[in-house]
Amino acid sequence: MKSRSEARADFWRGYLALLPLWSGAIPAGVAYGVAARSAGLGVVETQVMSLVVFSAAGQIGAVSLIAGGASPLLLIGTVMALNAQLVLLGLAIGRQLQLSWMERLATAWLLTDGAYGVSLGVGPLRLAVLLGTGASMYTGWNLGTALGAGIGAVLPSPGAFGIDLVAPLSFLAVLVPLVRSRPALLVAVVAGAMALLLARVAPGGVAVLGAGLVGCAVGAWATREKICSG
Repeated sequence: MKSRSEARADFWRGYLALLPLWSGAIPAGVAYGVAARSAGLGVVETQVMSLVVFSAAGQIGAVSLIAGGASPLLLIGTVMALNAQLVLLGLAIGRQLQLSWMERLATAWLLTDGAYGVSLGVGPLRLAVLLGTGASMYTGWNLGTALGAGIGAVLPSPGAFGIDLVAPLSFLAVLVPLVRSRPALLVAVVAGAMALLLARVAPGGVAVLGAGLVGCAVGAWATREKICSG
């Protein structure tokens, strides 16, 4: 078992490793803050949503529904669908780490695609590193939200920030260094193509979940073929 000093060092290693992604998290948070204020949410309400929900896709989707007068049930269902990929990440983490209930709750609270990807880039998955990357993303996202909520009245439409491209490009920057083998490249290409196809006929969360499942199947097949041929 690691000492507290080692765990603290791992936490800050993860926190600092994710800092480059603040270049995406902060502008996305600003754009969300502007959109939330435009939809009629107050500064406190806008910030609380980022503190509690902590999901760029989910919050921006919810804000658009709020502006359209959607029901609370539809809001909750939309946010859950847009974060369906976190189920797969949780399963992957559960297979690699033995966590207590408190550790699971802390990990779930701070878990994002980017944080998980950066954690794997640092080395073998470790809880302290994962919590550090998650806390770093949480800081950047909420800082961006505060900026957007505070000056939303004088900023142009969120569409001017290219919000649709911020999250994909940020995660792409995390994904590319992890593609170090032919099976990994195959999984990335197949999962990406499947996500594009499913996005035409299904909600975003369902598309991501389906693409993830297909990618997992292809990865298992590719790895098995490599093992058998080796």
